[in-house]
Amino acid sequence: MKLKERSAKLYLQPDGKRFGLLPISVKDTPGTFSLLISRSDDGASQSLPVVIRKTVFPSQNVKLAPEIEGLHSTPEEMALLASFRDAISETRSWAEPLAPPVSGCMTSPFGVKRWHNGKPTGEYHGGVDQRTPEGEAIRAVAAGTITFAKQFNVLGNAVGIDHGQGLESMYLHMSRLVVAPGAAVQRGDILGYAGSTGRSTGPHLHWVLYVNGVNVNPAQWVKLAPCSGAAKKR
Repeated sequence: MKLKERSAKLYLQPDGKRFGLLPISVKDTPGTFSLLISRSDDGASQSLPVVIRKTVFPSQNVKLAPEIEGLHSTPEEMALLASFRDAISETRSWAEPLAPPVSGCMTSPFGVKRWHNGKPTGEYHGGVDQRTPEGEAIRAVAAGTITFAKQFNVLGNAVGIDHGQGLESMYLHMSRLVVAPGAAVQRGDILGYAGSTGRSTGPHLHWVLYVNGVNVNPAQWVKLAPCSGAAKKR
């Protein structure tokens, strides 16, 4: 299937039906577009109208100490993350519903426009932040395979999981990791423990869902309760 310049594969499922994920990005232009669904076996295709609605996201200022604001990703780190986002495996390990990785309330939602120390960054919040005390266990939202588990300059101690057929998750700022690349994990397995490593102002969990390489809103996949005063980042 294809929407504008974005395409996704429909995978054959055990029940004989086909299933695929086609994400909508925060950066996509609102409007009505044609979703083209085609078959490779007989060349038949179908076009369906899809409406992308305009969404206005709030802005959020984060106060960072100079030594934290000065952290930057290395070219090697950026290449690893790009490779992770772009990789799509054929085997589906995940099933709905996904499980929240921690029990804490949401301190910062998906999509907010980020400012650092009163200055716009031009970036948006590509995941969600949950209030998580130092040392709390961080758990996998679904079954999958560990792609990376390592320390990054900005992300801190981070884990990336490939769940298959276009779904991936990433967990940041942990104090300690307990998994290794290549390991298979199940929904609810411990990946590490909460902390405040990398570009972080206090213990919390920032986690991300990717669908075919595009950030999507985790709150559309799992129920997350906002904290009171959630517009303020910890």
